[in-house]
Amino acid sequence: MNFDICVFGGCSLDMIFYQKKDGTYDNIPDKCVPGGKGSNQAVAASRAGAKTVMISRIGKDAIGKKILDNLEYNGIDTSGVEEDETIENEYSLVKIRYQAKDNEIKSHNGAIDSFTEDMIDTYQDLILNSKIIVCQLKVPKEVTEKLINFCYQNNKKLILTPCHPTKLSISNPKNLALIDKIFIITCNQKECETIFNTDDIESCIRKYPNKLIVTLGKDGLMYYDGTEVVKMPAIETQVVDTVGAGDTLAGNLAANLAKGLTLNESLKKATYASAMKIGVETAQAGMPYLEELEKFIAEKEGQKKGLSWN
Repeated sequence: MNFDICVFGGCSLDMIFYQKKDGTYDNIPDKCVPGGKGSNQAVAASRAGAKTVMISRIGKDAIGKKILDNLEYNGIDTSGVEEDETIENEYSLVKIRYQAKDNEIKSHNGAIDSFTEDMIDTYQDLILNSKIIVCQLKVPKEVTEKLINFCYQNNKKLILTPCHPTKLSISNPKNLALIDKIFIITCNQKECETIFNTDDIESCIRKYPNKLIVTLGKDGLMYYDGTEVVKMPAIETQVVDTVGAGDTLAGNLAANLAKGLTLNESLKKATYASAMKIGVETAQAGMPYLEELEKFIAEKEGQKKGLSWN
């Protein structure tokens, strides 16, 4: 079976705490929802219209069943998701800070630490039969390294979101070779600064044309297209919850590229998807389906009919 997107990464349960008017939080979560960067990116890609498969590991328990059911509900092929009774599932404590209009996330690892290099061999057919592979840096470093090398050796396009950027820091010379093998890196400003040991973002993107995409929050994103620095503004919208905004962008970017759109077209459409997400509470609830996204774009562009991006 062929896929547009293969997401290699973790799944978790997000425990949401909403900030009260006095700035404090309750001790008991206000809401528990499926999350995790891998799961989020897979859901975003699937809702964007991409045929998506997931490679992951989860604990075989009630939480794991909820995670698995959620993936399947979102149309994601779960033939690469392993269930194991001996491992615990991931969970994250997410504090939504309304006053600062951002969030604080503390993740507790479990299943994601059990990812092995053998998984790449076991599920190589899923990887090889996908147009684009999406991964993060939460799994053990050696697993990510093998995935990067496998994709490079087999001419597969890999998009990486470095959520643990120290693992990719160029202070380790070996990481320079890894970066060269990656198709696209999507990261925020802090992650970029950590990887390249500088706050000069423009100098970083100029070294990696059409590869390094740096998101800048309310200031949008920037990348270098080989000729000029492209600064793409954020879409104006009400900020409700920024959790999952980066994952929404990454998933939509991958889906758009798999459909044959250019990098600029793919990013532009992905920024609209990310804007829709931050207007809704929780990571996945705000991730738009393709029809919703097209309608949102048309409204924002002031047109009566949906835009054609193909």
